[in-house]
Amino acid sequence: MNKLPGSGNYIDSLLSDRLIAHRGYAARYPENSLLAVERSIAKGAKFVEVDLQLTADLQPVLYHDRDMQRLSGAENKIQLLTYDELERYSLHNPVAFGDKFEDEPIAHLQHLVNLILYHPEVTFFLEYKRISLETFGTEAFLNSTLPLLELVKKQVVLISFSSSLVGRAMDSGWRTGWVSCQFPASDWYKQFSSKPEYLFLNYLCLGDADLLHEKEQWPEVLVAFYEINDVQLARQLFQRGADLIETFSISSMRKVLMNQKG
Repeated sequence: MNKLPGSGNYIDSLLSDRLIAHRGYAARYPENSLLAVERSIAKGAKFVEVDLQLTADLQPVLYHDRDMQRLSGAENKIQLLTYDELERYSLHNPVAFGDKFEDEPIAHLQHLVNLILYHPEVTFFLEYKRISLETFGTEAFLNSTLPLLELVKKQVVLISFSSSLVGRAMDSGWRTGWVSCQFPASDWYKQFSSKPEYLFLNYLCLGDADLLHEKEQWPEVLVAFYEINDVQLARQLFQRGADLIETFSISSMRKVLMNQKG
């Protein structure tokens, strides 16, 4: 029977405990900032998802976009700057927050690891972004991150759209999840040497698919859907077989679902 880390059996867990804080508490704070992560945990998140990229000198940082315009108001890219150069920029998301968070730094992965150590009850999903994979390759990306993550190995799940990276990480003994924007074929897991622990899907790809029936082919895999900020939609997805729901609005979603059983 499937279990969610720290929550017991997923069927018996509160729906509010089956929410993933997508890029932290991103509805209120700059996404992928340590502030957003800290606030999501303070609001009760049992699961947090963040994005990883590499700088020009192969330093792993928390960042989502392929360029820095939306999140940092800069005409540049993470991959083109060294970590020292990156310190001149902030992660304030001026489109959403103006200059409210203009001093919020772009976090190094080591800073996140330090935070994870203080929250052993929380599981962290780390998404390896495709732009860094395309620029530096799978081995460089993993070699730059895995030594830093060793201390928190039991708390982290490495996820990616790249089946190559997921397979490489899984074969090295790491917990993994595969991300897809399309509903996969019933035998999707056969591309790996063993089944990933998680499958992340865009909820828009579900359509009329019978998820509960499909999951009979891979019952040990937990399914998470992104990006949902509507409580009614979240309930519907849980009823259709979702194990986890990713949301930017972790606080408001938890409040409404707090007393709703799975």
